[in-house]
Amino acid sequence: LCVMALLLASCALGYQHWTNSALEQALASSSDHLAPTISLISEPAPLAERTPVVMLHGMGDSGTNPGMRSLCDTASGKYPGLHVVCSTVADGAASITTTLDKQIEEFTASVRADAKLANGFTAVGLSQGNLVLRGYIQRVNDPPVHKFISMCGPHNGVGTCPDNVLYKLICPLWRLDSYGAPIAFSDYWKDVADKATYLKKSRWLADMNNEREAKNATYVKNLKSLTQLVFVEALQDTMVVPHASETMGFWAWGSPGSVVPLNATTAYKEDWLGLKAMAETKKLVTYSYQGEHLRWSSAFWDQTILPFLAD
Repeated sequence: LCVMALLLASCALGYQHWTNSALEQALASSSDHLAPTISLISEPAPLAERTPVVMLHGMGDSGTNPGMRSLCDTASGKYPGLHVVCSTVADGAASITTTLDKQIEEFTASVRADAKLANGFTAVGLSQGNLVLRGYIQRVNDPPVHKFISMCGPHNGVGTCPDNVLYKLICPLWRLDSYGAPIAFSDYWKDVADKATYLKKSRWLADMNNEREAKNATYVKNLKSLTQLVFVEALQDTMVVPHASETMGFWAWGSPGSVVPLNATTAYKEDWLGLKAMAETKKLVTYSYQGEHLRWSSAFWDQTILPFLAD
């Protein structure tokens, strides 16, 4: 019981030190959670005034890692003079041990501290970082996000604990209290075998997706204020399962493995977040690529994503 209490509350310095040390070792031994290293293929565009860009890494990654730096560098390389921020909010192990609400607070402080972002920015997220960005948009949005580009974001949750080095360390902690463990992963866990427990205990996702009976109108208003919302799905993703979550689909309640795409979900049909209205006005677009989590090609990035940063 003492061990469980320590794990759940993170109240002992010795436990925290062990956790951070173990996480850092796991992060150093695995790369499948890191941003891809991308090269600019096309020629730079003419110099022009453009909306600043903020990119946020995923779980276990860092804004200073080579992959993230390459993504930011291709944006500034394609569009000379573009102000691009490779966010270092919740870098490394902190992205795992810090809950999403706290990460949103840190992200808010960081963008408000940058005078060049005062009039708004385009947000580009990777993996878990997209949840921080969407949380910021729906709850804060000051300064405002004009475009939101989500690369492999688990927007409708995750239904399994991935089988890789990093998660083999995280999951024993998470399993002690799947919806309440003091880690970010618990914030977007969704067990389709038990809808009632999910709606009751989900600490973050059920609220953010307006899945409970009382809907938050501000969430809808803020999302619909975007001029463009882009969801990108990796069709062979084994990190975000089901990968349909990256385009707001998921498994059917009570039927793990039976995928319901976005436009067939109740949330879409009843427009709980305004996504249906956005799709009808072409403000919401979805893309996919053949490949694993965060493993898109330079060509896909250059031809499909970078054009969204042009204005």
